[in-house]
Amino acid sequence: MAHNSESAIKAALVANGLIAAMKLVSAILSGSASMMAEFKHSLGDWANGFFLLIGIKQADRPSDDRYQFGHGKRVFFWSFIASLGMLFIGGALSIYGGVLKIMHPEHIGHVQLNLIVITLSILFECYSFSMAVRAIVHETGIEARGLKTIFSVVPVLARSTPATRFIFLEDTAALFGLVVAGAAILIVHYTGNIVFDGVASIIIGILLFFIGFGTAKENASAILGESADSGLIREIGDFVMTIPGIIDIHNVRSMCVGPNSYLLEMVVEADERINLVDCDDIGFCVKKMVKEKFNEISYAHISVIADDRERQWDKCEI
Repeated sequence: MAHNSESAIKAALVANGLIAAMKLVSAILSGSASMMAEFKHSLGDWANGFFLLIGIKQADRPSDDRYQFGHGKRVFFWSFIASLGMLFIGGALSIYGGVLKIMHPEHIGHVQLNLIVITLSILFECYSFSMAVRAIVHETGIEARGLKTIFSVVPVLARSTPATRFIFLEDTAALFGLVVAGAAILIVHYTGNIVFDGVASIIIGILLFFIGFGTAKENASAILGESADSGLIREIGDFVMTIPGIIDIHNVRSMCVGPNSYLLEMVVEADERINLVDCDDIGFCVKKMVKEKFNEISYAHISVIADDRERQWDKCEI
């Protein structure tokens, strides 16, 4: 998974670096606020790519005495930093630039240059976007081909790694922003109304602001150790109930320790007449079978207690 995320991030780094340079030249020559907003967007994306790459490299470190559950959460921290970059560098500054353009309108020149840069940027972003889609497909295991792949990855975004998911959302926002910027420049060219250029910058900024806020909130939850998806817990519990010797599930808790990686703590009930040796065997068996069947469970602690004759799993609301 890390390899696929790393490939998607490196593709985004190359694309955003070239795009940022082209947009900067175009924005300076033309005086377009929407192009300057797009430059800030690409510059922020380029910087964020390095943060994500650092996170992936650090998350691959093996567990040690100080970090006994590994370094997986580091990718959430650096993804959080990248989200703040999108929120403030891309979003807030683009909104500010758009407001200034509306208050102090200036003529936009070199329209053809702007359109050429936007077209080339769209091509580069499409390449980066395709790499992100491929990474999500590989990470989630879905089967799709052609244009259907784009629509197929949206429902499974939550199952992909934070870095890959961030690149996907980042590229989606970039493509939308380029279309908005191109449309604004054409409208200004044919109508002479500079306000549209400022409005386009504000629209791009608002989009980046909300995506940055959403991804920052998501990564903060992962850093704080949110539980696994209720559907996954229900599936694990139903599977455990089929294991010979298990009568009921008394309690189950989980905590995120890395990208698609969870710590599972489960208390199961067995026959009250069972001896301690058999309890240990049942606990070991449940742990082994759960980790083999569910790749998301990296660490598991299974406790076995006597049956209290009250059925809890069937009534449990997760």
